[in-house]
Amino acid sequence: MPSDTRERVLATARDLVHAASYADVGVDDVCRAAGVRKGSLYHFFPSKAELGLAVLERDWELMSGVLDDALDREEPPLERLDRFVASFVTLMGHMSRRLGAVPGCPIGNLATELPAAGGPLGERVADVLGRYVTRVADTVRDAQARGDVARDLDPVGLARDVVAVVQGSAALARAHDDLTLLDGLAATVRRLLPPG
Repeated sequence: MPSDTRERVLATARDLVHAASYADVGVDDVCRAAGVRKGSLYHFFPSKAELGLAVLERDWELMSGVLDDALDREEPPLERLDRFVASFVTLMGHMSRRLGAVPGCPIGNLATELPAAGGPLGERVADVLGRYVTRVADTVRDAQARGDVARDLDPVGLARDVVAVVQGSAALARAHDDLTLLDGLAATVRRLLPPG
């Protein structure tokens, strides 16, 4: 079925990009690993950039689900942030077992790979990271409203710090192929948020 072929190409491209990098994965690599001809790939994805956008959209769909599950709860905001970090670490563990190496955060990996003016893919990466920061900032605002986090600090700035630490920790774990570098990440995130 055509949709099965599209899914196989997309899943294969995601795995290859996560295991290596967007720049290192060519259309030929995806076709070979997915067992399809170039014409089939190009039928669904007219260019490598279009395939890259589809990979990013699928990654954001997954990350957005992690954020929604952790942050859209009736729990104290800092506990929701703890839940997000724990879910992120769990996701990294699942991906690591599936790929045989710590992949880092796929969205963060693309962000470091693409220049700021990287066309539609670079723009979408920036948009996705902005949405990520916004979700965390909303939770920081909730914590400030409860008096759990200092109210005189910029919640967006704090959220950027949180995202930077999560992304940086994922990058270190990838560089060293060591998930234990994510141990204690929740405590590190908490230290970024001074009590109110």
